[in-house]
Amino acid sequence: MKTTATKILGMGVVAVTISFGQSQQPTLKIEELMTPQEVHDTGVSGLSPQQRVALGRWLVRYTKLVVVGARSSQSQAPTAPPARTVAPDCTPAVESTISGEFEGWEGETVFKLDNGQIWEQAEYDYMYSYQYRPDVTIYKASSGCRMKVEDEGETILVRRIK
Repeated sequence: MKTTATKILGMGVVAVTISFGQSQQPTLKIEELMTPQEVHDTGVSGLSPQQRVALGRWLVRYTKLVVVGARSSQSQAPTAPPARTVAPDCTPAVESTISGEFEGWEGETVFKLDNGQIWEQAEYDYMYSYQYRPDVTIYKASSGCRMKVEDEGETILVRRIK
């Protein structure tokens, strides 16, 4: 089992590292990292498509933490981690399009916009909806910046990270 976990982690690091150079948000399919027998033995084969997507997203987030941790442990001088937030530029409202697929939000979702800005979910909430390149509006609210996705009734509190 340790060999499988090491293989998954190693392949995940490679896949995520390669994905960082691309314009879209990194994605990873667990089935691409495991043998068919491992998919069966671990129960991944019994997961719904949405659960597999969520597992892939978690694996990407976890792998990023491992990569960042490995890089920081290799450096000689200790440095402060980079700030995750920038000034909340949502006044006036930001109107753009999500780059690529939108699959709702689930706790730590990151949204890359066509205008180059990157925003992340700033409150816990879950909402699933699939759209390709939906228009979004990010506007100032009393609690911070809120994002409205076209054709969705819900909004989500977001913070700009780039």
